[in-house]
Amino acid sequence: MHDTIKENQTLNWIQTIQRGQVDCFNQLLEVYDQDIMKRIKMLNISKEDCEDIAQIVRYKLYKQVLTYDIEQPQPFSHCVNDIIKDAKIDFIRKATSEKEQFHTKMLTIDRSNKYEVDYLIDKVVDNKHHSFEDMIIFNHFCSSFIKEIGLNAFESRIVNCTMQGKSKKEISKELNVPIKHIYNAQYRLKNRLNKQEIVSVC
Repeated sequence: MHDTIKENQTLNWIQTIQRGQVDCFNQLLEVYDQDIMKRIKMLNISKEDCEDIAQIVRYKLYKQVLTYDIEQPQPFSHCVNDIIKDAKIDFIRKATSEKEQFHTKMLTIDRSNKYEVDYLIDKVVDNKHHSFEDMIIFNHFCSSFIKEIGLNAFESRIVNCTMQGKSKKEISKELNVPIKHIYNAQYRLKNRLNKQEIVSVC
């Protein structure tokens, strides 16, 4: 009974929107938005990625409303389900492709090439949600890289933490040193490596 009432109300909103009163879309969206977010969160991804997918779903939902035939037998809720499913599949495909590129780059990087190293650092710092296997490969790279440029134990831990995307405050707490020491160490590393500072996501 509830589903029938919900579907009838949805069809009324769709007719109103198609007549030009697009503000009604917000009312329609309120009916489905909670379910949209619930199903997207099942991907177990970051809040930012969830919101990005939700925005795509909302946009496609709006486009669907504008052309939806209210006389067709298929309930509008089925269209909503299809849009959510397609958006999730697109995200998984994109994430899988980026993961494969990340692994390939990690395993084939030329550590003597400043630009390749900078690129990899940026990729790691920008994404705090790598899988366990991603981080195994990254840690192997990081250990080799640190060994090659001859850092001491403290500098090595600074680089490791920074390249994992930890903020200066988080590094300070983890290493139990004043945050000023972290700033100073990163500044020294910047000059020593003759490159841009490895900036953590604050």
